[in-house]
Amino acid sequence: MQTKEELSHFMRMLRARADSPSYRDLEKTALSLGKSLPRTTLGEVLRGRRFPSKAFLLTFVRLCGADTDEVGVWEGAWNRLAVKYKVAEPTDEKAGHASSDLVDERRRSIALEQQAKELRDQLKQQSLVLEKAARAWTHVGDALRREGHWASAGVVYGAVADLQSALPSSGTAIAFRARLGVIEVLAAQRQYADAEAAALRLTDDCTQALGADHPDTLAAQQTRTMLGISRSASHISVRPGEGESDGPFAVILSEPSSEHCASHAPPSQVPGALPPVWNVEPRNPQFIGREATLRRLCERFDSGGASVVQALRGRGGVGKTQIAVEYAHQRAAAYDLVWWITADDSTLIGDQITALAVELALVERGTDTATATAVAKAHLRGRDRWLIIFDNAEERAAVSEWLPGGPGHVLITSRVGGWERIAATTHVEVMAALESVALLQAHCPDLSRGEAEWLAEQLDFLPLALCQAGGFLAETATAVSDYLHLLSTHPAALLSEGEAGDYPRSLAAVIGLGLDQLAQADPVGLAIVRVCAVLAPESVPVRWLMTSDKAAPGDDGATAALTRVAGDETRLRRAIGTAVRFGLVKGGRDGVRLHRLVQGVVKDLLPAAAVESVRRHAHRLLFENEPGDPEAPSTWAAWAHIVPHVLALEPSTPRDPRLRVLACGTSWYLIERGDADAGVRLASSLRSAWVPELGADDVHVLWVTRCLARGLREQGRYEQARRLYEDALPRCHRVLGPRHPDTLRFAHGSAINLRMLGQYERARKLQGETFVSYRAILGQDHPHTLHSANHLAVDLSSLGHYDEARRLHEDTLARYRRVIGDDHPDTLRSANHLAADLVALGEYAQAKALDEDTLDRCRRIFGEDHPYTLRAATSYATILRKFGNLQQALTLQEETCARSRQILGADHPQTLRTAHTLCETLYHLQQPERAKGLQTDTVQRYRRVLGDDHPDTRNAMDLLEKINERQ
Repeated sequence: MQTKEELSHFMRMLRARADSPSYRDLEKTALSLGKSLPRTTLGEVLRGRRFPSKAFLLTFVRLCGADTDEVGVWEGAWNRLAVKYKVAEPTDEKAGHASSDLVDERRRSIALEQQAKELRDQLKQQSLVLEKAARAWTHVGDALRREGHWASAGVVYGAVADLQSALPSSGTAIAFRARLGVIEVLAAQRQYADAEAAALRLTDDCTQALGADHPDTLAAQQTRTMLGISRSASHISVRPGEGESDGPFAVILSEPSSEHCASHAPPSQVPGALPPVWNVEPRNPQFIGREATLRRLCERFDSGGASVVQALRGRGGVGKTQIAVEYAHQRAAAYDLVWWITADDSTLIGDQITALAVELALVERGTDTATATAVAKAHLRGRDRWLIIFDNAEERAAVSEWLPGGPGHVLITSRVGGWERIAATTHVEVMAALESVALLQAHCPDLSRGEAEWLAEQLDFLPLALCQAGGFLAETATAVSDYLHLLSTHPAALLSEGEAGDYPRSLAAVIGLGLDQLAQADPVGLAIVRVCAVLAPESVPVRWLMTSDKAAPGDDGATAALTRVAGDETRLRRAIGTAVRFGLVKGGRDGVRLHRLVQGVVKDLLPAAAVESVRRHAHRLLFENEPGDPEAPSTWAAWAHIVPHVLALEPSTPRDPRLRVLACGTSWYLIERGDADAGVRLASSLRSAWVPELGADDVHVLWVTRCLARGLREQGRYEQARRLYEDALPRCHRVLGPRHPDTLRFAHGSAINLRMLGQYERARKLQGETFVSYRAILGQDHPHTLHSANHLAVDLSSLGHYDEARRLHEDTLARYRRVIGDDHPDTLRSANHLAADLVALGEYAQAKALDEDTLDRCRRIFGEDHPYTLRAATSYATILRKFGNLQQALTLQEETCARSRQILGADHPQTLRTAHTLCETLYHLQQPERAKGLQTDTVQRYRRVLGDDHPDTRNAMDLLEKINERQ
């Protein structure tokens, strides 16, 4: 533990281990023992806002079940942190008296609180009875309204609203629903003035009680808007009114009928409280229609079976994302977890699932992607009442590997087809004519129905185009005839062919008109939109825009204007606001973002003279905000933010050396975080593009080759990695020199790979030379020197030089602990390696103590599924077998083997080594049939993966022969 935040994290974990006793129970128990543990202080400590006293901490850990040894560990951690935070324990007698007084005061306080609690419970019981009656009468009002008995429904709703206003729960969904029912009845009876007045009061009450951004407040505001749109409606609904088909239209705000969603689903515009785990964007208060699509989603999800995965498919701009957002809000009460994943770049899905695992407190921040995603998926498989949304997915294979399975729900939106094999697919078409008219009038209330119908037809009834056109007309007060004239003459019609074929002409024209207006209103805003267009459709922080304040030769006028004001945050935010008003970007506290469709159109509309200028400026933004060393966990959050933008700039095109450096860092970051597959894909594409242009001896080609080789090694593809190392290492010697740090890193990685291939003597020789060079250049205690020493000792052990390996491992482990700490991953790997030496030397007791400590630390720091933990578990199981604890070893090995297959794959060499040790235990337990079946499979996999001559394959074959002899 290095900080008070880490201390609070481990305190929360200890409390969870104790079945999460409440703060009140902990406080009471402490008082009964004569100790003080105020729950308000405890809350601040567990949130990391306050550093506890030693007495406070030790009382807490004892109440959470810590034994004497554990209490000593906690006390030692407090002592170390107390030095850092300059905290001292009180030593005078006054402190003792104060503590005693505090205990007495707390006891009196708890007695008073108990009396107050009993009174509250009595009131609560009475309120529950009345609440139940209110709920039942609300259902009666709903039934009367559905049957057309509006007057009777109004009486019932009014009575419920009056009853709820007298209860403490007057802000509940029932109260809101009753008041909304009154408004619907008034509208149905054409009492529009009264309906609008009631809607205004409801909006004000919700704003005051719940806040302006609460879903109930937004729903009340939408009620007011819809009442203003159509005073002649027979009731609030999006469908033709009573009478002729071309008569007055109506806008619905009432919840879906029982046929629309299951009875337990929340009302469509009255969603209730949001789930505790939720990252969906706010509800769109101007969402209109789509009842059939929403009803189909509800019915399929409620039916269960294969429909727990559904896909919304349709062309760009048709409203798939908005339907998904609306569904999530409508059915929020049906879920405990709703998590939104932007899936257009499959490389980044893992990071978003990792964020979910962190939000659920399943893993710590900084946990590698493979471990975090495996933990999150396993957690979801064992639970229901969750919804995961993959938005704008492009490839079925890229999404299917991330599906958790289990009884929860998955919703996918995509422009492409082919989802039928994994999901029930709904095709999303453009909006109906009446819905389109309602949507346009929601954005521009001054439009007449005839104008809205005319404009909607010209815009192909496409929701995104409708929203943008309505916003443009409202912002600029342009006449519809003038707008349509500009639309017909705008050159963006060229986007109807080629790469822009997905964009309707009207959508491109609307965006082009917005760009023209923005260029006149604020050239800085135009430059921001253009720069964001060549980056990823993710948030671009304002601070990035502030870092590039040096103009480059050839910059166009808008880019030069952006450069001049880069240091003025207020000016930049004002420019962003202008772009937001024209409907071109979305602004927020975290920065500015273009919708992917808008982004594509803006890129295609860039003037030829501005293309290179805009790209150069985007490059500069990323260069100025490079996160730093991708091996340092402290930089990983920044890397996760910048990676999609780096990928959007097509780094495989070798234009700028700084972009190549950033691309290599991106690949290394992905591998460091545990996503070797993504790192290998990126490194491979970069190398394939760079070698023909730059040559194999270019320093950036060498760097990306090292990334690719390391990633292949992590995947267990040792032979492919060997070919890369053997080709590139001589080039490094020639280009950089034999003692250059990058050359030594190449040699170090190559030596590790040779050992994995079973070439122990070659590995020892190369690693030995590398270690000597590292020690001479960087010093004995440099982390790279220690890494080399650690792996050199493993090479010595592989060759049977156990005493020499032990001495080097002991020295390296001591230096690791001193330099980087006991819990660092490299320290723990070194400890595992030393334990293996001790086992080979027959010093089982010392090896067992070291392995047991290492496994405990790995579990605590990385979790059960991390590859480091799996290796530590395999090592500890081996020593258990050596001690004769065969059943305990078997249990641990079976669990570890199953986890390895799930995390690493059945053919990964580490999985095969775990399976081999499991067979050894089965052999000693006299279970030859089971051992033979498993070892036969292991041998076959070893021969296919590593070849017949690899030492691991030969060892596996020898064990199989022993098993056969016993039979």
